[in-house]
Amino acid sequence: MTPLIQLKILSGALDELTEGQIVLRGVVDPASLGGLLKPTYQRETLRKAKIEELMNAFRSSTGRVPDVELAVRGERYGCTDSGGTYTITGDVYIIDGLQRISAARQFASDGGKPLVGAMIHFGTTEEWERERFDILNMCRTRLSPNVLLRNRAAQCPSLARLYDLCADESFALYQRVTWSQYMRREELLTALSFLKTVMRLHSKFGAGRYVAVSGLWQALPPMMSAVGHTTMIDNIKTFFQLLDSAWGIRGILYKDRATHLKFGFLFALADVISAYPEFWSGKILRIDRDVQKKIGQFGLNDPNVRAMACSTSSIGLLSRLIVDHINSGKRTRRLVVSGSYPGGTRRAV
Repeated sequence: MTPLIQLKILSGALDELTEGQIVLRGVVDPASLGGLLKPTYQRETLRKAKIEELMNAFRSSTGRVPDVELAVRGERYGCTDSGGTYTITGDVYIIDGLQRISAARQFASDGGKPLVGAMIHFGTTEEWERERFDILNMCRTRLSPNVLLRNRAAQCPSLARLYDLCADESFALYQRVTWSQYMRREELLTALSFLKTVMRLHSKFGAGRYVAVSGLWQALPPMMSAVGHTTMIDNIKTFFQLLDSAWGIRGILYKDRATHLKFGFLFALADVISAYPEFWSGKILRIDRDVQKKIGQFGLNDPNVRAMACSTSSIGLLSRLIVDHINSGKRTRRLVVSGSYPGGTRRAV
């Protein structure tokens, strides 16, 4: 007969839920993590990069992650208390927190001591656990990247400058960028799209096309240092002032109609401006009035353009259309691309 698994819960205490169910709350002994079972209703373990992000939570100053929920299935189990250390003998399944437990196991194998809080249910069935799993995951609201960026601004001065810029009345996007879980009616752009646009605009000065939020805030400080803090802020103002002058930002009432503020169009235009030296005087962004006027004549009302403005897969094509539009009717100082865009050799003639 296969021996029953032992799970140790440190600093444990019994608790009674509102429906009368008795549960145990405490901290999982790191040595017991390996014995926790993955039920059939659980999702697969996430990719290594995600587990690494969770491991960073264990390495942080608090060293904690949200509590997990475990289930001691059936009636064939034992539970003993020795001064707040509970020893549970039986099959213990992971209802909620598989990724956190996977990260804790890896952290422990690397020599760390992960603190994983847990609530343990007793005498469960697989059917009850599956229903609990569905309830927890259907009702959970995923934390917005905008909130993560706002919180990171407290520790990252470069990101704090961008956060403060959005509260600057002289900025075209004054009070128009959301750094919260939900976007208010007057807000037009998420903090994530804003930051990605800023990074792409300055990608010639550093790594500017990260996708992960953690990659963005790590790449921003060296980029801002290379460009210059004041210069980078001025460049951002110049870029969004171009959009405000061409199509309007401050007076927008219905963001669904603002094609020029869709992430696909913002990224495409930022890529074009970043790529060509005609737009730059050293590290300073300069856009001539004639070029501003020409950009403002780009056909945003074209149904195909509106569709591409909402798609990441069409950024390269949209960039080429913008370049072709700027070049149309010009015999000199045309933007010429050699090779594919982006990534080819670019020159202005």
